[in-house]
Amino acid sequence: MKDRVFWRIFRSVFLSFFALWLLLVGVLTFQNLDAKQDQVEHAMGSYEESTLKNCQLVLEGTAEEWEKPAILTNRMTSYDTAGAMGVFRLYDQEGTELARTPLTWGSFCLPGTGVYDHYLCFDTVLSEEEHVALAKRIRANPIYTHFYGTEGGLYEASDNERVGLRGEVIGVQEGNVVYPQKLVYYYEEGPVVLLDTDSSFFQDKALTTFPFDAAQVSSPLVWSKDSPEQALTLFRAAEGRIDSLLDGRKPGTDWTGGGGGGQGYARCGPSADQPELISAYGVAYHTWRLGSSGLEFTYGATFLFLLLLALRVSKRQADTLRRERSLTRAAAHELKTPAAVVRSYAEALREDIAPEKREEYLSVLMDEADRMGVLVCDLLELSRMEGEEKRLLPEDVDLTALVAGAAQRLGRSAEEQSIRVVLDLEPVRIAGDRMRLEQVVDNLLSNALRHTPPGGAIRLTLVRWDRIVRLAVENDGEPIPPEDLGRLFETFWRGEKERARAGGSGLGLALVREAVRLHRGFCGAENIPGGVRFWVELPGGE
Repeated sequence: MKDRVFWRIFRSVFLSFFALWLLLVGVLTFQNLDAKQDQVEHAMGSYEESTLKNCQLVLEGTAEEWEKPAILTNRMTSYDTAGAMGVFRLYDQEGTELARTPLTWGSFCLPGTGVYDHYLCFDTVLSEEEHVALAKRIRANPIYTHFYGTEGGLYEASDNERVGLRGEVIGVQEGNVVYPQKLVYYYEEGPVVLLDTDSSFFQDKALTTFPFDAAQVSSPLVWSKDSPEQALTLFRAAEGRIDSLLDGRKPGTDWTGGGGGGQGYARCGPSADQPELISAYGVAYHTWRLGSSGLEFTYGATFLFLLLLALRVSKRQADTLRRERSLTRAAAHELKTPAAVVRSYAEALREDIAPEKREEYLSVLMDEADRMGVLVCDLLELSRMEGEEKRLLPEDVDLTALVAGAAQRLGRSAEEQSIRVVLDLEPVRIAGDRMRLEQVVDNLLSNALRHTPPGGAIRLTLVRWDRIVRLAVENDGEPIPPEDLGRLFETFWRGEKERARAGGSGLGLALVREAVRLHRGFCGAENIPGGVRFWVELPGGE
């Protein structure tokens, strides 16, 4: 039952908090998106500038003309950040394409050369599915991005990295470019076939085998923060941005264009530093992934905070609901007896009863009405204190005089039962609510008087140490069963013997507990030789 109440409240509270969390996450994400878009645009401009400088160096360098296209292609690497991808293209002054960003590329060293002067062209021979499969294999074993073999004599075995024996690529050669049909790394424990494609590109073409000492393979699908499939989608979308911008036209040195909108943009035109070259780049991104980039910890931390807050609020609401239900049941139970007495005596008065009994019946009705009135007032007071609706009115209180006054008020009732009241009070002043403190002392004394046998004694002790005030009320009498000690301050709780005597309403000690709690103090009860001690500790005594 308790769990059902809690989880029903938790569902409602969590859904409300979750809706608010989603709203806050959305606002935070779109604010971050603006910053990330500016960051990507700035990065693409810087990346374009450095790429053009590298390409210019290649074009002006000493490499053979037939080598330069492959070298340029290896310089045209893509730009990648979480949720965004940028690709490049390079044109000469006549608008002829010189190079573009490859999806997968690589190079290798022939045995004994130590020079990466042969280039692997994957894009022409691999399907998109094969690009993704190759990227996943390398992601699973990042060591495959580089290979070093010892058989050529240039490299030695090392404990810090995995060094193989030799490598081998089988494919079609065009100058210094090799279109790989099969790529194999040989290790002491056996070969690793990194690539083996049955692409139709190789049909009716002569294949050549190239051994190598070292090789490197790379792709944005490998090192992208997104999955290979997501990175491929962004890569193709970025290429599509350039295609849409050019729309079949050849770019020229007198033409500069740009376009954007939605989830990407493109730009094309000559460079200020290298006007003889024309560059183009396209950028594509996923709005949510780019906007949420870098906020993962914030999302997790705020969601955990939301969950803990929902649990705490739900627990408090569930406890309040259970307490209200318990209070309602207990109040109904306590009011049932006096209500039945009132009804039975009222019905008797309607009868033709002896006049001498009429006064007795009316007295009983008045007593029961007073009892119900006191009970209702105590319930309202307890409800206000438990809900903290009743605020404390702190003032400087002479607690010693307050306790002495309460004991004096009790004196007549105690004398009638031959009960002695013994005081041992230190001078103590405290900042508190006078009315609440009087209520605490009166209820403790009334409780002690009700349980002290005739001829017994009630002892009040008030001491202070280290800014803590302790009030103890001891009374002679029977000890409280150990199993009942922990429940004495519960609302409407009374032990079996107390119920048998029909004494008290079960609210006096509950009111003590709430008043002490509002003063940030503690209370309790314990058995002592020959009787019982109730105690209260309050902070801030002087």
